[in-house]
Amino acid sequence: MTIREQITQRFPVRRTPEQKEAFRRWIQEETAQMGYSAQVEEADKHQNVVIGDPETAQAIFTAHYDTPAGFFLPNFMTPRNRVFKVVRQVGMILLFALFGAIVGVPVWLLTGNGRLGFLAGYAVYMLLAVGMLIGPANKNNVNDNTSGVAAVLETMARIPESDRSKAAFILFDNEEKGLLGSKAYAKAHPAVKDNGFVVNLDCVGDGGHILLISSETAREAAAYSALTQGMESASGRELHTFPLETSAGSSDHKSFKTSSVIYACNEKKGIGFYCDKIHTSKDTVCDQANLDFIAEGLSSFVGRL
Repeated sequence: MTIREQITQRFPVRRTPEQKEAFRRWIQEETAQMGYSAQVEEADKHQNVVIGDPETAQAIFTAHYDTPAGFFLPNFMTPRNRVFKVVRQVGMILLFALFGAIVGVPVWLLTGNGRLGFLAGYAVYMLLAVGMLIGPANKNNVNDNTSGVAAVLETMARIPESDRSKAAFILFDNEEKGLLGSKAYAKAHPAVKDNGFVVNLDCVGDGGHILLISSETAREAAAYSALTQGMESASGRELHTFPLETSAGSSDHKSFKTSSVIYACNEKKGIGFYCDKIHTSKDTVCDQANLDFIAEGLSSFVGRL
């Protein structure tokens, strides 16, 4: 059974404090069997799992372990298409407003009370907007972000013992609520925030194109050439490298100055690279070949440091 399959079977949802605690205990046990030591570090009430010493590591690999809310519309991500991202966001606002009007206008007409109609419509709008972020947990979250956690663990397993002091790993809490876990960690560790070479893995399971998107500071770092060479040495997938400044997408890498993020995407003419099914019941795809490619490339990167 693969690491991804173990997580999916044993911890399909990581949303409540009890679910998260059970998952963190398993992570500590699993990493101990690999020869690592994992610690749970609380920062502003967010429980991040830290493996190794990020303060001294030459590379820090991260992913978020919390489960997103489920929704009837996908979080359709286009990491290289900012225009489509804006259009999608505006479209969601207009759609929510339309649902609000569908409820609010009849209330106004039936009661003759325009204020009551407005409040009813606004309540529907806010229910949809808030529900998209903090509604009931999505029971299917294989790509977002079971895939990222599994890729981190697969990478850990492949790094030779002689190279392990070069790397550290962090599994962040509450990314889905606004990058809260990584922001809290960065605040508590300014040296890592400003100088740590962070590679974040988010939604890496679905799509044959592997995107490596890096900040200007990361691209200027000495470790960047080792990162690209390591990733390009892996087989089975195609790697695409892009600058963060011209890319879209939000994840825990944004909490750190010298950072990169890896996504897996499909590609379609007119849209470019995209991740679909996110936050919906259809998020059931994680290709093990993606995880193998990423873990092989990242472990090779550590060996080149």
